[in-house]
Amino acid sequence: MYRAFLKGVLSVTAVLTLTCAPLVTAQISTTPSAAQIEQFKKLPKAQQQALAKQFGIDLNALESSPSNTTNTQVKPEQQYLNSNATAVDDALLSQAIEMRQKNVNELRPFGYEMFKGMQGAFVPSGTASVPADYVIGPGDSLEINLYGKQSSSQVVTVDSEGKITFAELPPLNVVGLTYSEVKQRIAEVVEVSMIGIKSSVSIAGLRNIQVYVVGDVKNPGAYQLSSLSTMTNALFISGGPTEVGSLRNVELKRAGKTISKLDLYKLFTQGDVSADQRLQEGDVVFVNAINAQVQVYGEVRRPAIYELSDNTKISDLIELAGGLTSLAYPKNILVTTLDNNYQREVRRLDLTQKQFDYVAKAGDIIRVLPISQQFSKVVHVGGAVSRPSSYAFYDGMTLSELIKSKDDLSPSTDMNYALVVSELSEGGIELQQFKPKALFTQNSLQLKANDIVLFFNKYDESDFRSANLSKRQYFNDKLNDIPDLTTNEKIDLANSAKEQATSLLANQWLKQNVNALQSESGLNYLYKLKTGDLQAQQEALASTKSLSRQDLIVPVIKLLEANVLPGHLVATVEVTGEVHFPGVYPISESATIVDIISAAGGVTESANMELAEISRTLYQAKDASKEHIQFSISAALNDEGHNNLALQPKDVVNVFQQANWQKESKITIAGEVAYPGTYTIREGEGLAAVLERAGGLTQFAAPQAAFFTRVSLKEMEQRQARDLARNLSKELAFKSISSSYGSVAVGEVQTLVNQLTTVEGVGRLVIDLNKVINETTYDIQLEDGDKLMVPTYRREVNVIGEVQVATSHVHNESWNLEDYLQSSGGLRQQADEDRVYVIRANGLVEVPDYTWLGVNETRINPGDTIVVPLDANYTDRLTLWEKATSIFYQLTVGLAALGRL
Repeated sequence: MYRAFLKGVLSVTAVLTLTCAPLVTAQISTTPSAAQIEQFKKLPKAQQQALAKQFGIDLNALESSPSNTTNTQVKPEQQYLNSNATAVDDALLSQAIEMRQKNVNELRPFGYEMFKGMQGAFVPSGTASVPADYVIGPGDSLEINLYGKQSSSQVVTVDSEGKITFAELPPLNVVGLTYSEVKQRIAEVVEVSMIGIKSSVSIAGLRNIQVYVVGDVKNPGAYQLSSLSTMTNALFISGGPTEVGSLRNVELKRAGKTISKLDLYKLFTQGDVSADQRLQEGDVVFVNAINAQVQVYGEVRRPAIYELSDNTKISDLIELAGGLTSLAYPKNILVTTLDNNYQREVRRLDLTQKQFDYVAKAGDIIRVLPISQQFSKVVHVGGAVSRPSSYAFYDGMTLSELIKSKDDLSPSTDMNYALVVSELSEGGIELQQFKPKALFTQNSLQLKANDIVLFFNKYDESDFRSANLSKRQYFNDKLNDIPDLTTNEKIDLANSAKEQATSLLANQWLKQNVNALQSESGLNYLYKLKTGDLQAQQEALASTKSLSRQDLIVPVIKLLEANVLPGHLVATVEVTGEVHFPGVYPISESATIVDIISAAGGVTESANMELAEISRTLYQAKDASKEHIQFSISAALNDEGHNNLALQPKDVVNVFQQANWQKESKITIAGEVAYPGTYTIREGEGLAAVLERAGGLTQFAAPQAAFFTRVSLKEMEQRQARDLARNLSKELAFKSISSSYGSVAVGEVQTLVNQLTTVEGVGRLVIDLNKVINETTYDIQLEDGDKLMVPTYRREVNVIGEVQVATSHVHNESWNLEDYLQSSGGLRQQADEDRVYVIRANGLVEVPDYTWLGVNETRINPGDTIVVPLDANYTDRLTLWEKATSIFYQLTVGLAALGRL
């Protein structure tokens, strides 16, 4: 069922891969839209088949889905492997399609983010250092300092005619001169005209110029800029090019002519400002529309969408993208492009071969693939070992070099069974089974590169479950030995013990099975070892330490199934019967009976050592037949004769139980007997005989109140309570939404449902102990776990249920049923007085007898309990309420009776 669900999710993922992104995970559980299905249908048939194979899509189901679009006939696409036009398979093209869609969604054009929020950040200030080649023009201010025989300072501004006047000298024409030339000219004039005086000139203020920034920019228009501004200053102040504008073809126009072109990529990637021309009055900075773009991603430092210039090669684009990362594989560059017929093709390039460098074209998608994460020379050790990990392999390595002592194994390691899983060069799988205890006494196994060595735990989670449940039962038993505890206190303590045991079991189960759950979805440890990177492999190996035997074995079997050769059977054998771990196990070519018994954890104490059986299917050309081979396990273990038979794939080994085998059965007798305690019983033994062994009843015993419980009855009560709780919940839901019924006391009913779900069964069997002892026909055949409690004689009478005050009374010979009810305050409004009943001390239930005059003649005896049930009609006639309250009260009465013992 889970695999069917997973297959459906993967089908959705496959469609969404084409319409959203290739990294959509298998957690998506929505249904693909009609538009997504239509887009999938429009793909060429070859691509559909490739994706269907990869994700398990039913193409027939997709083709039968409703469609409002007529599929156009698409010519099969041509695909090429490299510049020699070698064809690639559909999977490669599908991968390129998926990754291209990822680019569209995730990659951004390179360089444009540089202009975000940067307006004015690069505008030169009026006090900026002025270069020597700056051309002086009208509006610039100069500070002229004269020193020598006399000193003076004066700030002059270049007028509209390009002249300056200072120190009563005639006007000096400086227009068109550079800053250095102006300083030289002034110095010469001062030296000639003013003997003994020299000059120092600096810029006091710069003029503003008006330039135009137009084309594909975010804020085109005319701008007043400092006369020191360059093309980049103008671009930044205008917000920069839009994503339609080119970063590689920015023109500077002056007097109607293009005098310079700027490639911003050189500035952004190399810091080259040589083409960043200084602007003059009236200049135009024009941003052309972008020409051609390509996408570069994968193992590059700066994945993005890049603009092409003339004859841009793949190597140039890789350089623009910051170069290759340390994980890049330069021999495997995928380029998705269009051929002359505008059909897709995929090329695989090798950057180490310069002659194959490729000139990129508009729309190309370039992916740099990573190096393989797989290790070529490694050995993995996992399972029940101290340090699951991967180890470097070298020729001649043996397993003893990795497992040097028992300290390298876990305390729970099965010393009789372990596996080495090896990959064959031709693609198959080879298994070697060995005994870990032999590592320290015999020649060790030779290992091969990429071997996986698995050690197994000799315990299973069920062992822990049994142990904890036994502790919980022991705790409950001890409660009865604590004096002065009320019934409610005992129930609370018992529930606390239950919660602690349940929590412990849950934690153990989760710890040991979470990875097994992953294995069901294909994300098991072996899958990660085969396909994951180093971190994933180490996590997978660490997870194997707490896995059970089957959790470790199942992925190995899946691996065998995936690599089985045509016409061959998967090398597995099933073991059933009296072994510690029945199941299916992989076998080596030379596997024998002893090997498979060791794999299954050995035989149990109840195993028939002289008779076991192999069931073998004999496959022939047209049919198959069964063969049954009997053998002796003890002879096989002792290697006597031919009993250690060789196994064949698909054999079933059945280890029989010993004839008349019976586990040791025990019962407990407590209370007023001469020798209370636990007694071992034989099959068919009766209660009377065991009571006789216990010395009989004491003089203080109350045999009429004997309390006998049985494990099987307790389990049945709990099942009934859970079933009833489920049915009551369903009916509650129905009544809550039905308009034909009145308001339902949802809270009260839900409380009862919760109590029924968690209530502990009693398992009481009503007996008449006096008749059991004295009449053989009333004797009880005992079962393992039975308990008999013989209480001390007591004179109390309990009244519980729907009375004003539920309490106990000292038995009064003259009182009848009505007297006890009235002594408890009488009945409540919701009491069902027609269904009052009496539970005798021995557990027998009696309904009171009334004469025709309405007089109750039921005799009330010491130890009896009077129960006043709830009127089922009081809760809007829920049909299951009566049954629920009845069961719950019976269980409560049982616990109350236990509290009195």
